[in-house]
Amino acid sequence: MPTIVPLTSETKWLPKLQHLPNWEPPLIPTLVLAPHPDDETLGAGGLIARLCRQGVTVIVVAVTDGENAYSDTQNMGDIRVQEQVEALHRLGVPESMVRRLCLPDRDVSACEDRLVDLLLPMIKGEMHLVAPWKRDFHTDHEAVGRAAARVAQIKSVPLTSYLFWTWHRGVPDMLEGLSVEKVSLTDAELQIKRHALEAHASQFEHADGQPILSPELLMPTQRAYEVYIR
Repeated sequence: MPTIVPLTSETKWLPKLQHLPNWEPPLIPTLVLAPHPDDETLGAGGLIARLCRQGVTVIVVAVTDGENAYSDTQNMGDIRVQEQVEALHRLGVPESMVRRLCLPDRDVSACEDRLVDLLLPMIKGEMHLVAPWKRDFHTDHEAVGRAAARVAQIKSVPLTSYLFWTWHRGVPDMLEGLSVEKVSLTDAELQIKRHALEAHASQFEHADGQPILSPELLMPTQRAYEVYIR
């Protein structure tokens, strides 16, 4: 597959983000939705690491197994599942706290109602829902974001959105008027996140020299903070 080239550079985003207000995430049981293995680490790895280190229950919902990342690689889903298990272990989430839904990679929008039905029983009592932004420039991310918004409304729980493809396909003006805040990461949290990202080796290397996640796409993960829409 051709290398994905960001349309918006990191240098255009940084002036917009550096003065965002700081947000302290609530220390309550948290359900993190990941459209594909690695999204939870890319978008919210620092947040997950912080919550786990503070003894907060974190459940990660793996919506798909990411089986269609490369069209020329067999057993991609199995590979990515094991990478996700290892990455989450490094963040502090044991495999027993992963809920795997096995919805079709790249076609979550066709299963959006089913996704809502699967998520509703997972919300029990006071919980915090963390999911990709419903405008995150990937159909699976957007479908998961929409489903999360429906679940949050039905269950009356707070929803916080993380971003990934927005950094590469969006523009800073998109965030105008939204409640955008950042979680400043300690050096230890940033190191844990980077170590977890290294577990997703299949996304950084490919036989044709064109992996899904190029160094340019990973630049937002090097920030000393994570950005959320609340």
